[in-house]
Amino acid sequence: MTHRRIDLHIHTTASDGTLAPAAAVRAAIANRVSILGIADHDTTEGIREAETAARDTGVIVVPGVELSVGQDAKEIHVLGYFIDLDEPGLQAALTKLRGARDQRNDRIIERLKQIGAPVSKERVQEISGGGSVGRPHIAKALVEAGHVSSEGEAFGRYLARGKPGYVGRERLTPAEAAATIKQAGGIPVLAHPAKLGSKRVIEGLLDQGMEGIEVYHSDHTEVQSEMLLEIARPRGLLVTGGSDSHGPHSDRPIEIGSLDIPEWVGEDLLARAPHHWAEER
Repeated sequence: MTHRRIDLHIHTTASDGTLAPAAAVRAAIANRVSILGIADHDTTEGIREAETAARDTGVIVVPGVELSVGQDAKEIHVLGYFIDLDEPGLQAALTKLRGARDQRNDRIIERLKQIGAPVSKERVQEISGGGSVGRPHIAKALVEAGHVSSEGEAFGRYLARGKPGYVGRERLTPAEAAATIKQAGGIPVLAHPAKLGSKRVIEGLLDQGMEGIEVYHSDHTEVQSEMLLEIARPRGLLVTGGSDSHGPHSDRPIEIGSLDIPEWVGEDLLARAPHHWAEER
């Protein structure tokens, strides 16, 4: 029997990925992925293109989003699956988040100019390919301008928290993110939790309205995934997993479908799909 892969966490050019949504679907097909979760940062713009590309291919595209969340100076992400793309509250929240991101980018670019590492806002937008601009695009512009030799150095010298080009921005709280996703008919899932700290920290975040947890992730060790499963089971949480692929031309070129995720994860996800999504299919 052919092993069918799942990948519930990938990014496209609608945010900071390097593959267009249709190209991401083609990559999924090439890698035998049967269930693909599109989870761009603070936008749902790539989902319909991906759904169209996947039609009649056997690939199920799960509509998702990855919301930026803040708590105690930590950067936290919450995934939302099976969201209603037309729900007004969700789209209003995403518009607000993207506006805060744009203001932050402008302030970063101005700060870089002041400290002698100028980059062009227009060039940063070109690098983003018309998608949501983030620090990775500014890092690429810094490399192009000759201020640093790599994107890692760009973060280490300028863009990481505490560095001279870093600027914070407005974020949702974890509880607000979970509520926004539920309002749109979706399932809120705590993203890559092993990166966030101790079991106590993770459980505290889950208590803020999460209905799922990303157990399998390209940054998680096998031991960490087992620990997260132990957290998920008694709580009855949806277990998810994904590569967090940003495409082959990103600074973290992980392939779509490259993470070995148990097939039951995808089956459980589809079993918990809300009626509005099942009816549309």
